[in-house]
Formats: sequence, structure tokens, C-alpha cells
Amino acid sequence: ALPICNATTSARWNHLFNDKLFLNTSVIFSNYKFEFGAKQSDFEFRLFSGITDWNAKVDFNYFPSILHNIKFGANYTYHTFVPSNATAKAGEVVFEPDKIIKQYAHEAGVYVNDEYDITEKLKVNAGLRFSYFQHVGPFDRFKKNELGEIIDTIRYEKGETIKVYDGLEPRFSIRYGLNLKSSFKASFTQTYQYVHMASISAVSLPTDVWVPSSDAVKPQFGRQYSIGYYRNFANNNYETSLELYYKEMQNQIEYMEGAAPEDDVNDNPDNSFTYGDGWSYGGELFLKKRRGKLTGWIGYTLAWTIRKFPEIMNGKEFYAKFDRRHDISVIASYEMTKALFFAATFVYASGNNITIPLGRYMIENTIVSEYGDRNGFRMPPYHRADISVTLYPKNLKWRQDRSKKGKRKWLKNYESNWNLSIYNVYNRMNPYFIYFDNKRDITKGTLDVNAIQVSLFPILPSITWNFKF
Repeated sequence: ALPICNATTSARWNHLFNDKLFLNTSVIFSNYKFEFGAKQSDFEFRLFSGITDWNAKVDFNYFPSILHNIKFGANYTYHTFVPSNATAKAGEVVFEPDKIIKQYAHEAGVYVNDEYDITEKLKVNAGLRFSYFQHVGPFDRFKKNELGEIIDTIRYEKGETIKVYDGLEPRFSIRYGLNLKSSFKASFTQTYQYVHMASISAVSLPTDVWVPSSDAVKPQFGRQYSIGYYRNFANNNYETSLELYYKEMQNQIEYMEGAAPEDDVNDNPDNSFTYGDGWSYGGELFLKKRRGKLTGWIGYTLAWTIRKFPEIMNGKEFYAKFDRRHDISVIASYEMTKALFFAATFVYASGNNITIPLGRYMIENTIVSEYGDRNGFRMPPYHRADISVTLYPKNLKWRQDRSKKGKRKWLKNYESNWNLSIYNVYNRMNPYFIYFDNKRDITKGTLDVNAIQVSLFPILPSITWNFKF
């Protein structure tokens, strides 16, 4: 079982002070829960995690002139993290953690951004953000010895400060129009990320968890540089672009060699982490048709994401779990009439990287795995095609005629459409995760291991009625 639950709600208030100053205020609640369960014979295992956020933000837009836009504001988020927790049941015996491990944090930021068209050809965008993160109690910090045994516990009370981080995040971009059809753009961005996603590459199951920065985990820090060339063709009917980027990342996290999700039970999740750096680079080609009955776009990305950790593979470089060498998207829509639209989508992406066992052995009736290089195996690629047909009844000729005669006056304030879609048209069995099934015969001393791929979402037709009034 792989239930994932997302819930969100928001409230927004907008206010126009005058022709030059605009305010947008938002309050947002989001709740993410993930749970993975497995059962074999009389043994059951359940892994769960999640994150709950309360967020408030205030954004101002100030327009000194039609060519000048200044944005400024502030935001605040209160996080509640539930990193990896696990329960198990063997027959009538239940194994549960002493208590659910939770972590709490305040995150805030203030920013200002200036977008200015200096001339018809030159446009500049410059901004600065100050971010702040505070990890607070209640929280228990478990201290371990060299053997991994807990020897001491430091207890923080509710609201007590555990660790504070802050930093400046500048960003700058410049766009220069070479002529009416083409332009050049360059940008630089520096960011801090205080929330981390931790992945166990030796387990291809979707067991990624979100954890905050803490006294043990430093915030991720990144700098990204990019350049791009943009050109339109055929009276601006077609848009094309080529963008190249390079990103350097510090304070990346990975699970230590041999770590498992259940290790976090009755322990601090960050006790299983190790730290290092990474970098990512690549390019994107983009083509878009903007006008006509047939519209759509094609995008292709070629990218590399590499990491280097002193405590993993003796400091050798390895590809990140979500390194995607190739990523292709094709979107097309066709207007047959004002009432009938067709659309099609095709996506392709290289598979995720995982760490798989090179061999498994039985030592004193215990299965022992020998793993290869970190993320040394790439799963099969993901690809699928979707199609849809949308009908707008209000735009049908007989509906328009009846409306003009006064028999369907209510149609003027009523809109609806019917959509027939087919997801994954050719029923591609895309890999969701891979697990290894062990079959052993103790009497013969044999062990057979089979890799089994689990796929979700086969071909799925659906009919939807959308309406508003």
C-alpha cells in the first residue's frame, strides 16, 4: 500500500491603494502525509512521514511608471515535520516507537525586487531577500558513541531555540534585445534551502522524507548561473530558445552507507545522514507555436546532477538519485471548431538512479547484501502519451441560435464543458519502484533473488463535466 495524502486550503485578500500600489495578502495551510505499508505472511511493516505548514505572506506591487515595477514583501511559515517513523507487527506482537518523532521550525523572509526597462532593448531585474530559519523545541537530541549506542539525551522544551540560520539571497538578471526578433538573457541566483529531502538510494521504494535544518544539518546553499538566447520566427508565430545553466550546491545530505528508513525509530533522523557537495548543469531547447488552429510546444532538456561525499564511495563522484539525463515534453492542441478542441501530450524522462545489490548471501540463516556503487543502476525510462477531446456546448451553433431567440437566456451567465480524456494511451507500464524478492530453501542452502518492478496508473479513460456560473 502506498497512500499519499495532500490537503491544502488558502484565503487571499487583495487591495488596490491607487493606480500605482497593489497589495496581495495570503494565508495558506498545507498538510502532506506519506505512508508505505507491506505485508508478507504474518509480518506487517508500515513506514510513515509528513510535513504540515501554516504560512502567511504579504506582497506589494509598486509601479512608478509603466516601465518600472518594484515588488516587496514578507512571509512566515511554521513547520511541523514528521520524519521517518515505523511500526511493525509479527503475529500478535506489535513493535511501535516510544513516541512519534516530530520537529518544529519557524521560517521567515523579507524581500525587494526591482524590474526596470532601462531602454527598449535593455531590461534589468535585481532583487535581494533575507531569509531566517529557527529550529525550536520540543525536541530530544540523542547523543551516540562510536558504536552507535545512545549514551545521552539533551531535552529542549517547547519553543526553546535549538539552532538559528539566516542568509542573504541576491538575484540578478539582464535581458538585451538584439533586434525585434531575438534577445539575449543572463542571470545569477544565490539561495538557501532550509528544508531537505532525504532519499535512500539503496531502497527504490518511494521512501523520501522531508527534514529541517537543525543543529546537525546545515541549510543547503546554492549558486546558479544561466545564459539564454531567444528568437521568434514567422511574425512571432513561433518562439524558440536555448538556455544553458550551471548550479553549485553545498551542504547536501544523503543517508549513510547501510542506513534504512526504520533506523529513525526512537532516534534523530539526522543521525543517519552524511554530508557533501554537488553540482548540476545542462541545457534546454524550446519551440512554441503561439497562433493558429494548431498550437503547442516542444521542450527538451539534457542535464547532469552529480554529488561528492567524503563518506560515500571513498569520496568518488556519483550521480544523484533524481539525475535525469533526458527530459522531453510535447504538448499540442487543435481547434477544430469554436466548440470542439483536441489535445495530446507526450512525455519522456530518463529513469531514476538507484543502488542495487550485486549479490546476496546466507550467513547463519541471515541474508546479507553486497551493494554496488551509489546510484550505479538507472531504472527504465518513464514515458507515456495522453489525449483528450473538449466540447463547449455554449459554442454549438444550435445553442447560439436558441440563445438569440430568448429561449436560453440563462446561457449568457452559465458556462460548461465536457472533457473526454485517456491517460497513458498505449498502456505503458512505467516503473514506480523495484524490489527484490528472496526465495530461500534452508534445507538445500539455496537463495534465489528476483527483481520485481511495480507499476502504477495503466491506461485510464475519464469523463469530466466542468461548469461555472
